[in-house]
Amino acid sequence: MPNANSTRRAAFAGRAIRLLSVAFYVMVAISIAHAQQQPDEQTGIDQGNYNIKQSIEFGGRFTSISGDQQAYDTFVNLQEGPRLLGFTTEMNSLNHHGTLFDRLYFSNFGYGGDPIDVSRLRISKNSWYNFDALFRKDENFWDYSLQANPLNRTTPFANGPAGFGPPACTSCVLTTSPHLFNTRRKLGGYNLLMLPQSRIRFRLGYSRNIVEGPGLSSIHQGTEQMLFEDYKTTVNMYRFGVDFKVLPRTNISYDQIWTYFKGDTGTTDPFQNPLFRLSNGTTVDLGYSFNAAANQPCGGTFLATGFVNPTCSAYFSYLNHGRTRTNTPTEQLSLQSNYWKAWDLSARVSYSGGDSDVFGYNEAIFGRESRTNLRNDNRTGPIHNRRVAANADLGATWHITDKLSFLDSFHYLNWHDPGEFDAGDCEFFSPNLLTAANVFTPTAATPLACAAPAGANLGTPIHSSSSLADISVIVDSNFLKQDEKTNLAEFEYQFSRKLGARLGFRYRHRAIDDNFFETKNEIYFPNLAARGDCARVNPAQPLTQGNLPAGCTLNGDGSISFLTPPSGTTFGAGLGQTLINEYAGVFGLWARPTTKWRISFDTELMSADNVFTRISPRESQEYRVRSTYKPTAWLNVNGSITIWEGRDNVENVNNLQHNRVYGFSAMFQPTEKYGFELGYDYNDVFSQILICFTSSAVPVGPATVNCPGVTGLQQQLSTYTNTSNYGYFDFTATPVHRLTLHAGANLTGTSGTALLVITPTVPSGPLNSKWLHPFGGVDYHFAKDWTAKAYWDYYGYHEDPTLGLVQDIFAPRNFRANLVTLSLRYAF
Repeated sequence: MPNANSTRRAAFAGRAIRLLSVAFYVMVAISIAHAQQQPDEQTGIDQGNYNIKQSIEFGGRFTSISGDQQAYDTFVNLQEGPRLLGFTTEMNSLNHHGTLFDRLYFSNFGYGGDPIDVSRLRISKNSWYNFDALFRKDENFWDYSLQANPLNRTTPFANGPAGFGPPACTSCVLTTSPHLFNTRRKLGGYNLLMLPQSRIRFRLGYSRNIVEGPGLSSIHQGTEQMLFEDYKTTVNMYRFGVDFKVLPRTNISYDQIWTYFKGDTGTTDPFQNPLFRLSNGTTVDLGYSFNAAANQPCGGTFLATGFVNPTCSAYFSYLNHGRTRTNTPTEQLSLQSNYWKAWDLSARVSYSGGDSDVFGYNEAIFGRESRTNLRNDNRTGPIHNRRVAANADLGATWHITDKLSFLDSFHYLNWHDPGEFDAGDCEFFSPNLLTAANVFTPTAATPLACAAPAGANLGTPIHSSSSLADISVIVDSNFLKQDEKTNLAEFEYQFSRKLGARLGFRYRHRAIDDNFFETKNEIYFPNLAARGDCARVNPAQPLTQGNLPAGCTLNGDGSISFLTPPSGTTFGAGLGQTLINEYAGVFGLWARPTTKWRISFDTELMSADNVFTRISPRESQEYRVRSTYKPTAWLNVNGSITIWEGRDNVENVNNLQHNRVYGFSAMFQPTEKYGFELGYDYNDVFSQILICFTSSAVPVGPATVNCPGVTGLQQQLSTYTNTSNYGYFDFTATPVHRLTLHAGANLTGTSGTALLVITPTVPSGPLNSKWLHPFGGVDYHFAKDWTAKAYWDYYGYHEDPTLGLVQDIFAPRNFRANLVTLSLRYAF
C-alpha cells in the first residue's frame, strides 16, 4: 500500500503535469499568433560608462518518486521545492576606462535546495588587476545498500527462539550501507592577478575546502559493528607567485604555496539495538554479521530465555579520535620560451616538505571479542609523518626543418614518506559480557591504567591462545620511497599537407623502497601467559625460561615480559627494494584525405621487467583510432576506437586485462530551426587473476588448489567481466520564432559477471543494471525580456538478476522518478 507521503507526491506531481499540459497548449496558441515576431536579443542597457546585462531564472520543481529513496538520493538527489535556477549580472565599460573596473561578471545557480550551489565573480580593470572568486557548496550523499554489506540475501535468517523478537529477523538485514556517507563540502577559491599586462606580474591566491557531516563505517573484530563517523576536515591553501617577462617570448614564474590540513573526525558506536539484551538488562551491539552457519556473531547467539549469549562478541561502546594536523609548503619555478625560432622550451621544478601529526589519538573499546576474550581495550600514542617530494618536468621541441621536428620530454619524481606511531596499549580480558575485567587505577608510579601497582594482585584474567599482551608499548616505524625517471623522445614528420607521422621511444625507471620496523615492550599476565610473541618454542614441553623465544623473560609472579631483541631481525621486515624498467615504443599516423575528413592512429607497446603490485602489467598494448568527418556545414560525424591490453601472466599471478571502447557521435543542424545530436559508446572490460582466500562457502567457478606456501588457503582464478552500452540523443526544434522544443535521453545498460567466492549468493548490484534518463522541455518567449520554461525529466534505475539469482528482496535499490521543473526567466 502506498504511504501518505508518496500519495501526496503523486498528487502534487499530477497537478504539475496537468499545469504543464495547459501551459504548453496556451504557449503554442500564442506562438502561432506571434509567429512573425522576432524574439528579443539580450543587448542590455547603457548606464553611465557601462553596458549592463542581467538575467534571473526562478522556478520550482515537482517530484514523484517510487522505489528506493536512498538510491535516488545517491544517484540524483534533486528534490522538490522553489529554486533559484540562475542569476547573472554582466557589466562592461563602454570606453574601457572604468573607474574601479572595466569588466564584471557575477553568476549564481542552484540555491534553494539543490545539491550543488555555485557563485562566481570575475572582475578586472585593464592593466591593473584581474580578480576571480568562486564559492561552491556540495551535498555529497551516498547510501548504496550493497556497499560493504554482506547481509543482502534472498531469504531471512533465524533471530532466536520463539517468543523473542521476530521469528525471522528481516529487520536485521541492512537496508542501508554500513558505509553511508552524507557530508557537505564548502569550497571557496580567490585569485588576484596584479599588473596583468606588465613585464612583472604578481599573483595572490587563497582557497578553503571544508568537508563535514555524518557517515557510517565498520570495524571487523569478531563481528561487524556499525560505527558512526562525524567528519570534519579543513584544507586552507595560500599562494603567492610572480611572473617575469624580461626576455622576448619568454616567461619565468615562481610560486610559493602553503597548504594546511586539519582533520577532526571522530568515530563512535551509538547503535544499541533494544532487541538485543543481556540477562542483566544491558543492551549490546551485536554488529550486523548474523550468519548461524558461520557462528556469527557466536554459536548459540540467543539463549533459551531469549537473552544474548554472554560469550558472544558484542560492544557496549567504541571511541576513536585524534586531531590530525598537516602543513606542506611548496616552492615551484617554471619557464616557457620560444626565444629561438627553431626551439620551444618548457621547464618546471618543485619541492615540498611537509609534516603530519596526530595529537590526542585514542581508541577505546568497551565490549567483548570472543576469539581473544578481550573485554576492554585502550590504545593511545602520538603519530608523526613527514613527506618530502621533488619533481621536475623538462621539454624541448627542435624544429629541424619545416616538415621534421624532434621532441623530448623528461619527467623526474622523487618522494619519501617516513612515519612513526608510538602506541601504548592496555588490554583487559574476561570470560563473558557479564563479568567485568580487572582494571587497575592509574597512579603516579604506574600512569598506564593497565599497569599494576607494586604488590597488587594481578588476578588471573581469562586469556585465550589468541589474546594479545595485557600491556604493550609499541613503536612502529614505516618508510616508503619512490624515485622515478621518465624520458620520451619522438620524431614528427609531415610528408605533405595530407599526411604526417610520429615515431618515438619512452623509457621509465622506478625504484620503490619500503621498510617496516617494529619494537615492542610487552607484558603477558597469567593465565596462559605463554602466548603471542612469547608462545612456547615447543608446545609439548613445560613452561620454562629455556622454552621461550628470544626477548622473553619469565617473571617470578608467572607473568612474561617481552622486549624486541636488539638486532630486530625477527620483527623488522628489513629494506625492500623493487626496481622496475619500462620500455615503450610509440607510433602515430594522421591523414587528411580531404579537407572534410581527418583520421589518426596512435599506438604504444610497453614491456617491463618487474611490477610493484599484482595487477600492474608487465606488458601492455594500446591502440587508438580517431576520425572526424564534416561533409557539410550542417553535419559533423566523429568516431573513435580505443583498445588496451595488459598482462602479468607469471606463475601464481596469471593476470590478464583488457579495456575496449568503441564510440561514435553525430551532430545535424540542417537549419537554424532544427538540431539533432546522437551518440553511442560500447565498453568491454575484462580481468583475471589468481587469488588466495578462505571461506566457509562452497567455491563456485574454476577449480581450486592449495595456495602456494600458505597453509589452509585455497587458490582460484578470479575473473571479472563487464560490458556497457551507452547511448544518447538530443533534439532541439524552433517551429516558430518564440517557441523552442527540447527532447532527448541518456540510456545505459550494463551486464557482467564476477567471482564472489566468499559470498557466492551476493547480488551483482550495478554490474547488471539499467539507467534511463529521458527528458523533454519547452521554452516560450512570450513577452519582451520574458521566457517561460517547462521541463520534464525521468530517472529510472533497475538492477537485473543474474545466474538464476534475484537481486535483493529486503534492500531493493530500484527506483523511478518523474521531475517537472517550471520557471520564468527575465533577461535584458
